[in-house]
Amino acid sequence: MFSVSRRVVKSDASGGDRRGVPAVAVSDGGTNAVRDVRRETLAAVVRADRVPDSLPSAIIPAVSANRFRSHRPVLGIALRLASVLCLSAMVACVKYLGSAIPAGQTIFFRGVISILVVVGIAFGGEGLKLLRTSNWKAHAYRAVAGSTAMFCWFVALTMIPLAEMTAISFTIPLFVTVLAMLFLGERIHGYRWTALAIGFAGVLIIIGPELTGARGAVVGVGVGFAAAVLAAFAQMFLRRMSGHEHVVTITFYFFVTSTALAALSSLFQGWPSPTPTQWLLIGLTGGFGVLGQLLMTYSYRYAEASLVAPLDYINLLIAVAIGFFLFDEIPHVATWIGAPLVVAAGALILWREYATFRRVRSEARVVT
Repeated sequence: MFSVSRRVVKSDASGGDRRGVPAVAVSDGGTNAVRDVRRETLAAVVRADRVPDSLPSAIIPAVSANRFRSHRPVLGIALRLASVLCLSAMVACVKYLGSAIPAGQTIFFRGVISILVVVGIAFGGEGLKLLRTSNWKAHAYRAVAGSTAMFCWFVALTMIPLAEMTAISFTIPLFVTVLAMLFLGERIHGYRWTALAIGFAGVLIIIGPELTGARGAVVGVGVGFAAAVLAAFAQMFLRRMSGHEHVVTITFYFFVTSTALAALSSLFQGWPSPTPTQWLLIGLTGGFGVLGQLLMTYSYRYAEASLVAPLDYINLLIAVAIGFFLFDEIPHVATWIGAPLVVAAGALILWREYATFRRVRSEARVVT
């Protein structure tokens, strides 16, 4: 009915030794055959404690995150909420700086602070050898996409209301789903198509008033969506790396790349001399940014993704509050109508992906 080919992986991308894990490929056969092979592959993951190349990309991040978990859900929730607050504070600092300080200048100093913190983490853990890699091409793709997304994000924050930019950022899971289908060959089932339809309907409702407004708002919306698409590309590349590279390694090369690109931007923009208040805000942008990322990463160690990831949507309420009290921004009625649709679409994709992962993981444990 079908044929199965196996290969044993002996080393990882960095050259280190790995226990051999069969990577299974199905040539032909029915649904039951595919399920049996997938169960066998996942069982190999559990036994060998590593993620093979053959594992579907949608499951790789969840496997990696679950390898070293201590189940303390209350702590996980607290860490994720703290992460949301820190990242919201970072966004507020960027918006307060506005166009007075170029985005490249802010990103440069944020990157320098982040690099120092990441190097300190590596030095206090497994040592600086943790920063070695031979997977330069994958790092370059992910870092360039993520860095460009950050540039667009910072620029858009100065052009459109904070709540609307936050709502646009919630489209990232939708774009990831589309990109995974186009470039990774992942199948989109009925629930994903439903989620995509709901999410993009919400997006059209949100941006409708802006498209009929001032030219600056239209450009801001365009730059915001560019940031979302580029961030989705970065996440897609990250999916393919997360099974082979340590999170510290990935983070380090991302900040090195973003800092270098930000430095190059000075040749085109020119960097003004910040005031003491602006220096403080730039420093807080870097501090809040790296702290928020670290807290978010650690939250997955203590609680399941299905529990902590939806807390990201609290960002919208915080954005509304910050925009109202600090920047006199009142969200348009369309934002209140469209944002829940975008949130619901992202939550649906998250819930179904994690439900699928838990089912397959349970099957793998039964086999072992």
